Amino acid sequence: MPMPIGKKAHNLRELLQALRELDESVLYYHIFQSRLAITQPAEEYPNEFARWAANALQDSKLAEKLSSFDPFDYDNLAQVRQAVVDILEEYLWDIPYVPWARSGFEFHFCEASTVVMRSQIRAHTLLEFCESLRKVGLDSMYYHFFEARWRLGVRKADDFSFWIETNFGLPELVAAIRGIDIYFYSLREIRDTLLGLIHQHLGDLCDRTQ
Repeated sequence: MPMPIGKKAHNLRELLQALRELDESVLYYHIFQSRLAITQPAEEYPNEFARWAANALQDSKLAEKLSSFDPFDYDNLAQVRQAVVDILEEYLWDIPYVPWARSGFEFHFCEASTVVMRSQIRAHTLLEFCESLRKVGLDSMYYHFFEARWRLGVRKADDFSFWIETNFGLPELVAAIRGIDIYFYSLREIRDTLLGLIHQHLGDLCDRTQ
Protein backbone atom coordinates (compact mmCIF):
# COMPACT_ATOMS: atom_id res chain seq x y z
CA MET A 1 0.00 0.00 0.00
CA PRO A 2 1.51 3.39 -0.97
CA MET A 3 2.21 5.83 1.85
CA PRO A 4 2.50 9.54 0.97
CA ILE A 5 5.52 11.13 2.64
CA GLY A 6 4.14 14.68 2.57
CA LYS A 7 6.38 15.99 -0.18
CA LYS A 8 5.42 17.02 -3.70
CA ALA A 9 6.96 18.58 -6.80
CA HIS A 10 5.26 21.37 -8.74
CA ASN A 11 7.75 21.47 -11.58
CA LEU A 12 10.56 19.50 -13.18
CA ARG A 13 13.34 21.21 -11.22
CA GLU A 14 11.63 20.40 -7.91
CA LEU A 15 11.30 16.78 -9.05
CA LEU A 16 15.01 16.66 -9.86
CA GLN A 17 16.01 18.15 -6.50
CA ALA A 18 13.77 15.72 -4.60
CA LEU A 19 15.20 12.74 -6.46
CA ARG A 20 18.69 13.76 -5.37
CA GLU A 21 17.66 13.80 -1.70
CA LEU A 22 14.84 11.33 -1.03
CA ASP A 23 15.30 7.85 0.40
CA GLU A 24 15.78 4.98 -2.03
CA SER A 25 12.49 3.45 -0.88
CA VAL A 26 10.69 6.39 -2.51
CA LEU A 27 12.57 5.91 -5.76
CA TYR A 28 11.85 2.18 -5.62
CA TYR A 29 8.13 2.76 -5.23
CA HIS A 30 7.80 5.12 -8.19
CA ILE A 31 10.01 3.01 -10.46
CA PHE A 32 8.72 -0.47 -9.54
CA GLN A 33 6.08 -0.87 -6.85
CA SER A 34 3.54 1.47 -8.44
CA ARG A 35 2.81 -1.41 -10.84
CA LEU A 36 0.81 -2.96 -8.03
CA ALA A 37 -1.73 -0.12 -8.02
CA ILE A 38 -5.28 -1.44 -7.98
CA THR A 39 -6.26 0.69 -10.94
CA GLN A 40 -3.76 0.09 -13.71
CA PRO A 41 -3.08 3.17 -15.86
CA ALA A 42 -4.15 3.09 -19.48
CA GLU A 43 -0.91 4.71 -20.64
CA GLU A 44 2.03 2.51 -21.53
CA TYR A 45 4.62 4.10 -19.27
CA PRO A 46 6.84 1.82 -17.17
CA ASN A 47 7.32 4.23 -14.25
CA GLU A 48 5.48 7.08 -12.56
CA PHE A 49 8.01 9.74 -13.51
CA ALA A 50 7.35 9.15 -17.21
CA ARG A 51 3.61 9.04 -16.60
CA TRP A 52 3.73 12.37 -14.75
CA ALA A 53 5.77 13.98 -17.52
CA ALA A 54 3.16 12.94 -20.06
CA ASN A 55 0.02 13.73 -18.08
CA ALA A 56 0.97 16.63 -15.79
CA LEU A 57 3.63 18.37 -17.86
CA GLN A 58 2.11 17.47 -21.22
CA ASP A 59 5.64 16.65 -22.39
CA SER A 60 5.71 13.50 -24.51
CA LYS A 61 9.40 13.92 -25.35
CA LEU A 62 10.44 13.85 -21.70
CA ALA A 63 8.02 10.98 -21.02
CA GLU A 64 9.71 8.99 -23.77
CA LYS A 65 13.17 9.64 -22.33
CA LEU A 66 12.05 8.57 -18.86
CA SER A 67 10.43 5.46 -20.33
CA SER A 68 13.39 4.33 -22.37
CA PHE A 69 15.95 3.51 -19.67
CA ASP A 70 15.93 0.06 -18.04
CA PRO A 71 16.70 0.11 -14.28
CA PHE A 72 17.67 -3.57 -14.43
CA ASP A 73 20.72 -2.55 -16.45
CA TYR A 74 22.17 -1.17 -13.20
CA ASP A 75 23.60 -2.98 -10.18
CA ASN A 76 21.88 -1.01 -7.43
CA LEU A 77 19.36 1.74 -6.72
CA ALA A 78 22.07 4.37 -6.32
CA GLN A 79 22.95 3.83 -9.98
CA VAL A 80 19.26 3.87 -10.96
CA ARG A 81 18.82 7.18 -9.14
CA GLN A 82 21.80 8.67 -10.95
CA ALA A 83 20.44 7.51 -14.30
CA VAL A 84 17.14 9.32 -13.70
CA VAL A 85 18.94 12.41 -12.40
CA ASP A 86 21.16 12.44 -15.50
CA ILE A 87 18.11 12.28 -17.79
CA LEU A 88 16.44 15.22 -16.02
CA GLU A 89 19.59 17.32 -15.81
CA GLU A 90 20.33 16.87 -19.50
CA TYR A 91 16.75 17.67 -20.42
CA LEU A 92 16.62 20.83 -18.30
CA TRP A 93 19.92 21.98 -19.77
CA ASP A 94 18.51 21.91 -23.31
CA ILE A 95 15.22 23.76 -22.73
CA PRO A 96 14.68 27.51 -22.15
CA TYR A 97 12.20 27.19 -19.28
CA VAL A 98 11.29 24.86 -16.39
CA PRO A 99 8.11 22.84 -17.12
CA TRP A 100 5.40 23.18 -14.46
CA ALA A 101 2.62 20.73 -13.69
CA ARG A 102 -0.95 21.73 -14.30
CA SER A 103 -2.83 22.73 -11.16
CA GLY A 104 -3.86 19.63 -9.22
CA PHE A 105 -1.34 17.43 -11.04
CA GLU A 106 1.66 17.93 -8.75
CA PHE A 107 3.89 14.90 -8.22
CA HIS A 108 3.16 13.43 -4.78
CA PHE A 109 6.00 11.28 -3.47
CA CYS A 110 5.18 7.97 -1.81
CA GLU A 111 6.97 5.00 -0.39
CA ALA A 112 5.81 1.46 0.30
CA SER A 113 7.01 -1.60 2.14
CA THR A 114 6.71 -5.20 0.94
CA VAL A 115 4.62 -7.66 2.92
CA VAL A 116 5.11 -11.26 1.80
CA MET A 117 2.50 -13.94 2.55
CA ARG A 118 2.93 -17.56 1.56
CA SER A 119 0.04 -18.76 -0.60
CA GLN A 120 -1.50 -22.24 -0.67
CA ILE A 121 -0.61 -22.67 -4.34
CA ARG A 122 2.34 -25.00 -4.80
CA ALA A 123 4.13 -26.71 -7.67
CA HIS A 124 6.38 -29.77 -7.56
CA THR A 125 6.61 -30.39 -11.30
CA LEU A 126 6.65 -28.21 -14.38
CA LEU A 127 3.18 -29.45 -15.19
CA GLU A 128 1.94 -28.19 -11.81
CA PHE A 129 3.92 -25.00 -12.32
CA CYS A 130 2.05 -24.20 -15.54
CA GLU A 131 -1.27 -24.84 -13.84
CA SER A 132 -0.34 -22.78 -10.77
CA LEU A 133 0.97 -19.87 -12.81
CA ARG A 134 -2.53 -19.30 -14.20
CA LYS A 135 -3.96 -19.20 -10.67
CA VAL A 136 -1.63 -16.85 -8.84
CA GLY A 137 -2.36 -13.13 -8.69
CA LEU A 138 -0.36 -10.49 -10.49
CA ASP A 139 1.12 -9.40 -7.16
CA SER A 140 2.80 -12.81 -7.03
CA MET A 141 4.21 -12.25 -10.52
CA TYR A 142 5.60 -8.93 -9.31
CA TYR A 143 7.24 -10.46 -6.24
CA HIS A 144 8.82 -13.42 -8.01
CA PHE A 145 10.10 -11.35 -10.95
CA PHE A 146 10.66 -7.72 -9.96
CA GLU A 147 11.51 -8.11 -6.28
CA ALA A 148 13.58 -11.22 -6.96
CA ARG A 149 15.91 -9.48 -9.39
CA TRP A 150 17.15 -7.29 -6.54
CA ARG A 151 16.77 -9.88 -3.77
CA LEU A 152 18.68 -12.78 -5.34
CA GLY A 153 21.72 -10.70 -6.18
CA VAL A 154 22.10 -12.54 -9.50
CA ARG A 155 21.88 -10.33 -12.58
CA LYS A 156 18.64 -10.89 -14.52
CA ALA A 157 17.68 -13.84 -12.27
CA ASP A 158 14.18 -14.40 -10.87
CA ASP A 159 12.54 -16.93 -8.57
CA PHE A 160 10.89 -18.90 -11.39
CA SER A 161 14.00 -19.40 -13.52
CA PHE A 162 16.06 -20.08 -10.40
CA TRP A 163 13.60 -22.83 -9.36
CA ILE A 164 13.61 -24.39 -12.84
CA GLU A 165 17.41 -24.25 -13.04
CA THR A 166 17.87 -25.78 -9.59
CA ASN A 167 15.36 -28.60 -10.00
CA PHE A 168 15.27 -29.43 -13.70
CA GLY A 169 18.29 -27.87 -15.39
CA LEU A 170 16.89 -26.82 -18.80
CA PRO A 171 19.51 -24.13 -19.49
CA GLU A 172 17.87 -22.92 -22.71
CA LEU A 173 14.54 -22.33 -20.96
CA VAL A 174 16.26 -20.63 -18.02
CA ALA A 175 18.16 -18.33 -20.38
CA ALA A 176 14.97 -17.49 -22.30
CA ILE A 177 13.11 -16.58 -19.09
CA ARG A 178 15.99 -14.41 -17.89
CA GLY A 179 16.03 -12.76 -21.28
CA ILE A 180 12.50 -11.37 -20.86
CA ASP A 181 12.76 -7.58 -20.79
CA ILE A 182 10.36 -7.45 -17.86
CA TYR A 183 10.53 -3.72 -17.18
CA PHE A 184 8.74 -2.95 -20.42
CA TYR A 185 6.03 -5.59 -19.97
CA SER A 186 2.89 -5.45 -17.88
CA LEU A 187 2.57 -8.13 -15.19
CA ARG A 188 -0.10 -9.89 -17.23
CA GLU A 189 2.14 -9.85 -20.31
CA ILE A 190 5.00 -11.30 -18.27
CA ARG A 191 2.81 -14.22 -17.19
CA ASP A 192 1.64 -14.87 -20.76
CA THR A 193 5.20 -14.63 -22.05
CA LEU A 194 6.48 -17.04 -19.40
CA LEU A 195 3.79 -19.60 -20.25
CA GLY A 196 4.59 -19.19 -23.93
CA LEU A 197 8.29 -19.84 -23.34
CA ILE A 198 7.59 -22.99 -21.35
CA HIS A 199 5.27 -24.22 -24.09
CA GLN A 200 7.91 -23.44 -26.71
CA HIS A 201 10.60 -25.42 -24.87
CA LEU A 202 8.50 -28.27 -23.56
CA GLY A 203 5.93 -28.86 -26.29
CA ASP A 204 2.34 -29.38 -25.15
CA LEU A 205 3.14 -29.76 -21.45
CA CYS A 206 1.33 -26.60 -20.40
CA ASP A 207 -1.57 -27.18 -22.81
CA ARG A 208 -2.50 -30.32 -20.88
CA THR A 209 -3.24 -28.22 -17.80
CA GLN A 210 -6.12 -26.39 -19.46
